[in-house]
Amino acid sequence: MNAARAVDDLRLAQTAAFDAQHHQHDDQPLHLQLEESLLAFSDHAGTQLTRQDLGGMRESAAEAVVHIAMTPRLSLDLDFASIRRSATSETVVFNPPHERGLEAVLRWRQPGGETLLRAGHRESFKTYTPLQIEHEQRIDNRLTLRMDLGMQLQSQDSLALRIAGMKDRAGASLRYQATRQDQIIGMLWAERYRLQTGTEVGSGRHGSLSYTHSYRVEAPSLEFGAFWSTHDFSQRDLSTLSPQDQEFRRYLPPSITDVGSDYFVPQSFSFYGLQVSTNMRYEQEYTRALRPFASMSRTWHSRLGSGYGLRMGLAGALLGADHMRLSWGLGKSGLQTEGLTRDLQFSYRLHF
Repeated sequence: MNAARAVDDLRLAQTAAFDAQHHQHDDQPLHLQLEESLLAFSDHAGTQLTRQDLGGMRESAAEAVVHIAMTPRLSLDLDFASIRRSATSETVVFNPPHERGLEAVLRWRQPGGETLLRAGHRESFKTYTPLQIEHEQRIDNRLTLRMDLGMQLQSQDSLALRIAGMKDRAGASLRYQATRQDQIIGMLWAERYRLQTGTEVGSGRHGSLSYTHSYRVEAPSLEFGAFWSTHDFSQRDLSTLSPQDQEFRRYLPPSITDVGSDYFVPQSFSFYGLQVSTNMRYEQEYTRALRPFASMSRTWHSRLGSGYGLRMGLAGALLGADHMRLSWGLGKSGLQTEGLTRDLQFSYRLHF
């Protein structure tokens, strides 16, 4: 059953658990594993609260999520989100806009893969409608291909894009499961960055490679990893923007009278590091027991220098058929935000 869960074949995991119960009536751990597999297909509803300090701006987000398991292979998620923003530095941003959003995700599992369709509606600097399709296909027992294509997606590549921008994206990745403990993932993707008015402000080409070794698979799990990525950006001259595009200037601090071409789209850089983690899958997956999880990384940014990432938390069931998560994170010189970042998250969902 553990092998079936490792390759995300939860139906096979359920069957294996049911069959084993005929011979192991008093096996309490087996009963708990079966319960976790069954809840993976159940309907559920929940909420998530997040507070982030992003090196000059603070976001407080509240989300309500409903998951409808229509069949074992077909499910629908509805996500309602509200984000309130405030400036924490007078030199970075001024009176940033709040944001509201609605997203629907249709997930279709096939015997050898999975397809996701996303559609949304968001109101921030302007109104825009994210659309995306993703497909994952298992080529053989070791190799999996994933592709995605999207337009008017949220962009978090800079604070300016976060509040007034969006992006179009096309990407592909290969995941190679060398052994039960070793996994390699290579990704290539291209993005075109726009203001929420529709005007292009730049583009980017990206590539990444990561390796993960699972020293221990059973809980408490222990994983070691290494990752590397390169990000090649090009910027457009902002002096040619139309009067409607120039409305973003109302979010500039009074001390900033003009912005350069890299205000929205950053300069090119590379990013790499080492990571160790334990029980991180329980951030989202159901577990009856209360389990701590943690991740720690040491990073290097070619423009910002050395940095780090730290996340720790606790997840588990409070009433039986539910999932609670409380986590805290701290980072410096990360992929998308300069300076020090902090976040505090709480989520709760009830299965029914």
